[in-house]
Amino acid sequence: MKHNTLHHLQKDHNKRVIDFHKNHALELERGENGNGLLAKWERFVYKKGKAFLKAVK
Repeated sequence: MKHNTLHHLQKDHNKRVIDFHKNHALELERGENGNGLLAKWERFVYKKGKAFLKAVK
């Protein structure tokens, strides 16, 4: 009984995490993640990583 409850809670948590990461990636694509230094670095790394992966394929 306890295992099923924990399993269900973990599944819900994983779904929320997946949704968060999808939305965050879309915000990075559109440049809507903020104007702070950390946000600028995050966009820079995201775009360079995406370009690198595209070049490798």
